[in-house]
Amino acid sequence: MWNSRTSSAWMGRWGGERLIGERELDQGILYGAIISSLLIGIGIIFSGQILSFLNPGSLFIVVGGTFGATLVHFSLVDLRRAWREVEKIIFLRQTQPRERISFFVELSQKIKKNGIMVLEGEAESAREPFLKKSLELTVDGQPEQELRRILEIDMRSMAESGSRTVHVFETMGNYAPAMGLIGTLIGLIQMLSALDNPAAVGPAMAQALVTTFYGAVLSNLVFQPFAGKLRARNDADALVQSITIEGAASLAKRENPIVIEQRLQGFFAAIPEETASSWQRAHSA
Repeated sequence: MWNSRTSSAWMGRWGGERLIGERELDQGILYGAIISSLLIGIGIIFSGQILSFLNPGSLFIVVGGTFGATLVHFSLVDLRRAWREVEKIIFLRQTQPRERISFFVELSQKIKKNGIMVLEGEAESAREPFLKKSLELTVDGQPEQELRRILEIDMRSMAESGSRTVHVFETMGNYAPAMGLIGTLIGLIQMLSALDNPAAVGPAMAQALVTTFYGAVLSNLVFQPFAGKLRARNDADALVQSITIEGAASLAKRENPIVIEQRLQGFFAAIPEETASSWQRAHSA
């Protein structure tokens, strides 16, 4: 049971700036990158032909073609936004739903003791824009319905932007194998045009196959995993934002801390029990 004592314990650890600003490297990405790179590297080493997998021309075809085609598909602004989101993929934000619930329960207790103006200091110290805006609207005395309307518009806008960024990485993941195939065709054409020169057949075939290899690696180990990870992060952010909207609306109505706590706990129906437990274990160590 998530009671006031538990809330205080969580606030002691996750209150203030730590609640909304801290981050740590995503160990899943770190371990995944190490394992996949290590195993693929071992396979290449055991082949005994390491230099055969190094072909700058093939890399230029895949990387250049992928980014060029993506730039035709999207705008330069979309690409810049997508690469800024790489930081969001690599690093874990430590604000989790349980922490946000604890934050609002603690705020409601402060408001009960010191009044609504206590939110001014909390809004000034908040570094997360969505949380900062929700607190500012609450302390300004916005009606509950108006507060919800404003925050829900912001939430939808951020969700649409996040979805477009995911689509950018998915598109690059689709183009990379296609560019690998184009490189393969280039290599085959060179090979067929040099059948009368056996010395040129080998390098042409190598380029044909290595380009496909580069396209497959970039698609399946970089772009598609990035898209999946970013989609999961966007879903997690949406859940925290939903809790923030409900919590701010509850503060605006001056609801009792126990009522706020019970209402916000309903959001845990959207979180798998195993995931919630792993979060709590990770942050209680």
